[in-house]
Amino acid sequence: MRVLVGVEDSNGAEEVSGWVKGFGFQNITQEWMHVVPSQAGTVWALDPFLAAGKSEQLQEQAATKIETTLREHSGDIPVRVRIGNQTTELLNRADETKSDMIAVRGSNKGGLAAFLLGSVARALVEGASQSVLLTRGTPPQAPLKLLVCTDHSEYLEKALEKLAGWSPQGVGQLTLLHVLPTAFKADMNHLAQEIAQEVYGRPVREPEEVSAEAAAALGAKLGLPPEAIHSHVATGSISQAIEAVLEETGADLLVLGAKGHTLLERLTLGSTSFRAVTTCPKSVLVLRA
Repeated sequence: MRVLVGVEDSNGAEEVSGWVKGFGFQNITQEWMHVVPSQAGTVWALDPFLAAGKSEQLQEQAATKIETTLREHSGDIPVRVRIGNQTTELLNRADETKSDMIAVRGSNKGGLAAFLLGSVARALVEGASQSVLLTRGTPPQAPLKLLVCTDHSEYLEKALEKLAGWSPQGVGQLTLLHVLPTAFKADMNHLAQEIAQEVYGRPVREPEEVSAEAAAALGAKLGLPPEAIHSHVATGSISQAIEAVLEETGADLLVLGAKGHTLLERLTLGSTSFRAVTTCPKSVLVLRA
């Protein structure tokens, strides 16, 4: 498994890298990458040729300095420094190396602040064909507690299969959350049940049963004992349900599906994913199948 770690500085690199290591992925290869923002539009002098030369010189100096600093902290992890647009360079490098995941430090602000301060992270979530890990805070020392928000879609099931296939050995607890519309129960108890009985000869399975079964199956693939596997079914607001279950379970990481690979799907990603990415106080893993 290959993980591209986008880093701002040595402290950020060690934080994000610590989260990646915390998963305990088998046969993992990390690469740290820092992108010095292009300053092509900066005016250093009235002479445009002098301005361009000065800008390039400062960029090269910054690149050399940060690369030296990162190598002092990276150990055996390779370091790469590029100059250009941060999002574009990270996406290009992830594609070049056929990375499975891009990991970066996310903003722990909400709303507009998250959009402004976490623009690179948001752009990666929108544009990457890889899964994206947004870390917030120091990685936990104990085994990771995951909260997986699921709609039981085929796409998310494939994404979770991929996660299990990476063999994360550092997961100690799994909670599967499924949130239903407020009116779902009433609808299901009447017309839906009648149709199911007539067409299939059996009633519709209860959401709690489906979620418990899915949680048990995923937990088994992650090597967890039954007592470390939980499922929740809630109704109403998805964001409120996520917030409540995060607090109740003490989860370290929220896991979401990215829906799909098409450009339109990557640009929209669904209001649930975007809201969680920008406002969740915990680290977030956006999975792509």
